[in-house]
Amino acid sequence: MKKIIVSFFVACSVAGTVCAQEHKDVDAVVGKFQQYFNSDHTDSLYAMLSTRIQQLMPLEKTKAMMQQLHGQMGDFNSYQYSSTEGKMTYYKVAFKNVNAILIASLDEHNKMDVFRFTPDKTEENRNAAGASDITMTRDGAVIHGTLTMPDVKGKVPVVLLIAGSGPTDRDGNNTMGVTAASYRLLADSLRNAGIACVRYDKRGIGESAAASKSEADMSFDDIVNDAAGFVGMLNKDERFSGVIVAGHSEGSLVGMVAAGKGGVKKYISISGIADPADKVLKVQLASFPQNVRENADVVMDSLKKGYSVANVHADLMMLFRPSIQPYMRSWLKYDPQAEIKKLKIPVMLVQGDNDVQVATSNAQQLKKALPVAKLVIFKDMTHVLKDAAHDHEKNMATYKNAALPLTPGLASTIISFIKK
Repeated sequence: MKKIIVSFFVACSVAGTVCAQEHKDVDAVVGKFQQYFNSDHTDSLYAMLSTRIQQLMPLEKTKAMMQQLHGQMGDFNSYQYSSTEGKMTYYKVAFKNVNAILIASLDEHNKMDVFRFTPDKTEENRNAAGASDITMTRDGAVIHGTLTMPDVKGKVPVVLLIAGSGPTDRDGNNTMGVTAASYRLLADSLRNAGIACVRYDKRGIGESAAASKSEADMSFDDIVNDAAGFVGMLNKDERFSGVIVAGHSEGSLVGMVAAGKGGVKKYISISGIADPADKVLKVQLASFPQNVRENADVVMDSLKKGYSVANVHADLMMLFRPSIQPYMRSWLKYDPQAEIKKLKIPVMLVQGDNDVQVATSNAQQLKKALPVAKLVIFKDMTHVLKDAAHDHEKNMATYKNAALPLTPGLASTIISFIKK
């Protein structure tokens, strides 16, 4: 799980402070990236990154990431300017193996400060049954998502499905190698049962990249308030009879807090973490040297009390750099077990006993905190909501297999809870 949390902060850092620029300036940089990417000249590509990104992504890590990207997507064949939204410039990109959207922005030195690929969902949404684009605007920022509507008459319940940590998009995929499409599969199952679903790219991710703030201005409450914004918007929509919130992994806490703000009929936690972030991080840092762990304890205790910390060990700078501390302060104040106790609506806890990222004990702790909640544990379900043998290699294979169906009984259990 350590990798997941670290990946989240890397994703946040890429959405730093950037300057507006003409897209022709970005065009030139994209062209050079294409040339260096296809020729495996990672050293030259690395020199195009902003200083801040270089500090967060050392050369060796950049090389490994580019090799992984090239292996998955193939050569970068062509790109076409699409639009500019705020700080971000969007391109339609054709790789050998897949089409994608490139989201890019430059710093004041014309260095790459944002450079992210996300799946091109235009064709998918056009062809998927009942799927259409949906947006929610809050504080001038536009959050993009997909609405899947059942082909039935009259009002229907709608599930707001909140993604997990890191660069996870509305489909349940991310740029770290996860292509299971779990959220899309769940939305399709809900549609077939007469239930609508909204899933969205979080602020700074995918098509919502332009909604990102500078790292120092971003808070966990922004993510919660975006979810609450969708709840409010859906409650005003005459097509829907009520809103059910479902949050996966880190999205469990986001959904829990958003549901506590009102306007939600039922809440579903899927692979949710029971402990506050500081306790989780302390466990993940257990293998670090004692002096590093002691510094981490001091930093987290101070942040939890609302203070900034200047003395951060170099080995912890990725997690606790000054610009990320406002986000950490807003995140550390939440305890999932305390938050779930506040809910006065029907709650269901769903957990896989084959989840290598979130142990079953988390669901059991949440159940203990709210005894009236319904707890359902699926014996072979992995973190991406698909069955596998209890073998690490086979477990990891589910993360990359969009053709593999959801765990048998998962969708029907969720549907039954919603309709009850």
